[in-house]
Amino acid sequence: MRRPSGRSGGGSKGTAKRIGEWLRVVLHTDDTPPRAALAFAIGVFIAWTPALGFHTLLALAIAFLFGLNRVAVLAGTFVNNPWTIVPIYSWSAYLGSLLTGADVSPPRLEGKSWSDLFDFFAQCRPWIVPLTMGTLVMGALSALVSFPVVLFGIRWYRGLRQAG
Repeated sequence: MRRPSGRSGGGSKGTAKRIGEWLRVVLHTDDTPPRAALAFAIGVFIAWTPALGFHTLLALAIAFLFGLNRVAVLAGTFVNNPWTIVPIYSWSAYLGSLLTGADVSPPRLEGKSWSDLFDFFAQCRPWIVPLTMGTLVMGALSALVSFPVVLFGIRWYRGLRQAG
C-alpha cells in the first residue's frame, strides 16, 4: 500500500517497511536462489566501495554486464545508507590504516571559506589508500557473509510459499 504523495515515510516503522518491501521483491524473483543471493552479495560488496555517490550506477552497470537481477544488486547496495555511512567508512578507514600501517591524523574542517574546504580535501589525500584497502576487505567479508544468509532466507521463504 502506498502512502499519499504529501507524506513521507519516517521513523523506524517506515524504514522497516521499506526494507521488508525490498526483501519481498528479492525473494519473489524468477532467478534461482543462488543467483539472487549472488546478486545481493555483489550489491553488498559495492555498498562498501569508496565510490560514494556512484553505488547505484556501478550496481546497475554490473547487473547489466553480468545479467544479474538488478533489484537484488540494488537492494544489496542499500546496506550503505544515511544511517550506516559513517560507521562503514570509519571502520573501513581504521582497518585500512591498520593493514597499510598508515599513521595519519583525521582531517579537520575548521572554517567556512572555500580555501578551508580545499585544505580539508588536501588533508583527506593520505586516507585514500587506507580507506580503499579497508572498504575492499570489509566489502569482501560482508559479501561472503551475506551470500549464505540471503540464500538460506530465499530458500526458506520459497519453501513456505510452496507449502502454503
